[in-house]
Amino acid sequence: MLREAPVKTGTTFAEYVEFEQHLQTRHEFVDGNLFIMAGGTQRHNMLAGILYASLLTKVLAQGCRIFINDVILKTPNGRGYYPDIFVTCDSSIDSSRVTHRPNIIVEVLSNSTEVFDRGEKWEQYQKILSLEQYVLVSQNQTIVEVFLRQDEKWIYEHLTNNDILKFPSLEFELRLSDLYENLPAIEEGE
Repeated sequence: MLREAPVKTGTTFAEYVEFEQHLQTRHEFVDGNLFIMAGGTQRHNMLAGILYASLLTKVLAQGCRIFINDVILKTPNGRGYYPDIFVTCDSSIDSSRVTHRPNIIVEVLSNSTEVFDRGEKWEQYQKILSLEQYVLVSQNQTIVEVFLRQDEKWIYEHLTNNDILKFPSLEFELRLSDLYENLPAIEEGE
């Protein structure tokens, strides 16, 4: 799937952050261009919410912070994205709306975002030196894909059904069947 035309071009990162403060919709910032973000589904929202709620206590107990949907992640190349969930254990604050040192990023895949989450975003996220784990959660099937940085290499793991999703840096585990339990039915086109 190709990106739609940008809604604004020739923008600096600072202008982008200012622009985002005054809008109801969110945009991603790529090379000076602002692209409107696709809306989510109930399944997407619930998967992100369940993961956020499951991780919250563990993250806070370790002195880290966890964000869902509304904080901009600035990449080393100066791009701005809104990951579905990300965790940072870095104590410095960039601003109330922006951070750039995540340890864990989670993206819930949808038909409109999967190509970007697997492609452009993953390419950019790999350049973040603090990033230890990138997790892709399917909203259409009980499938989670994990990329874990070990010794400067990325190790890939494909999880299904009753497999256990592990967050080693947080010493936390979650069974996929628990993550996907009680989700609304998949609607046509999701």
